[in-house]
Amino acid sequence: MDDSTKELLTNIFLVLHLLGIAVLLAGFFSNIRELTKGIKVSAGVLHGSYLMLITGLAMAGLAVDPSKLNAFVISLKLIVLVFIFLLAFRYRKKDQTPVWVVPAIALLTTLNIVFAVLGQAAAA
Repeated sequence: MDDSTKELLTNIFLVLHLLGIAVLLAGFFSNIRELTKGIKVSAGVLHGSYLMLITGLAMAGLAVDPSKLNAFVISLKLIVLVFIFLLAFRYRKKDQTPVWVVPAIALLTTLNIVFAVLGQAAAA
C-alpha cells in the first residue's frame, strides 16, 4: 500500500475517531441535568468507545512513518480507551448507575484528548 493511500485511510479513521469522541461527550452532556441521580449509560456511549478503540488502533497501524509514533502516548490512550469501554460495557444495561460512572467516562475522554494533543506537541 503506498503512502498516499495510507494517509487517506488514516484521515478517514481520524474522522471516525473524532465522531466517537463526540458520541462519548454527547452521552454526558445530553443528560447532565440528571448528574446527581446517576446518569444512565446509553448504548451510544458504548458504541462511541469501541469506535474510538478500533479507529485509534487502525490509525496507529496505518502510520506512514512508524518511527514518528509516540509509543508511550499511544499506550496511555489505549489504556484509557479500554477503561472507558469497560465502564460503558459494565453499566450499559443498568437503569441506575453510580453517580460517578458517566462523569468518569467524560473525564477519561477529555484526558484522552489531552494525551493526543500534548503527545503530538511532544513529538514535534
